[in-house]
Amino acid sequence: MRPGSNDMPAVQDDEWVVAESYPVREMEANGVTPEWVEGKWLNVAEDMALIPENNVRLIVENGVCRVEVSTYLMECMRGF
Repeated sequence: MRPGSNDMPAVQDDEWVVAESYPVREMEANGVTPEWVEGKWLNVAEDMALIPENNVRLIVENGVCRVEVSTYLMECMRGF
């Protein structure tokens, strides 16, 4: 973090949890895109006064869509 910066520190690799995970084929059959699911979580992060892009990430690999969120966001969702 830069001196004098109000930015949150970067989320470390061990500070992510899976929020949702679906087979892409199943999602597409139901008219849902990975980006739509990611957008849902980006909105949640913004509602929790967190920087969305720093607290939500979309990973699509091996035919599976996975949305991971920071432990900070998940703790907010759980009421901690």
